[in-house]
Amino acid sequence: MSVSTIPAQNTRFKIGWILLLVLAGFMTLGHLSLIFVMNEPVLFTGHTAFNLYAFLVLLIPFRQGKKWAWFATWIFPVGLALSAFFDPEIAPYFYGFAAACGLGLLITMREFFPAALRAKAFQ
Repeated sequence: MSVSTIPAQNTRFKIGWILLLVLAGFMTLGHLSLIFVMNEPVLFTGHTAFNLYAFLVLLIPFRQGKKWAWFATWIFPVGLALSAFFDPEIAPYFYGFAAACGLGLLITMREFFPAALRAKAFQ
């Protein structure tokens, strides 16, 4: 039987990962509750599914250090920013969440892309 181990990450990675996980969790719970409160359950069901997917990607493959998960997680802040762009009523909240998600992703970038790769990419 093979045991899958999660590599040890530094404190910076853990802070960014926890920030992203908490934001995705809050967005999931918020939209889940709006399904029952607002008059547009289909819209909020879609938002809930989107946020739940982001939460699950962050919970498992992102934590394991999969590079595709880092790139895929950028859909989360971009989706939040696009939603804010089309609805000025929610814009301050969603732009704030999108900025915090972007910050969390940038904080974790060093774990996914070591310095040698970053230096080679910018030469």
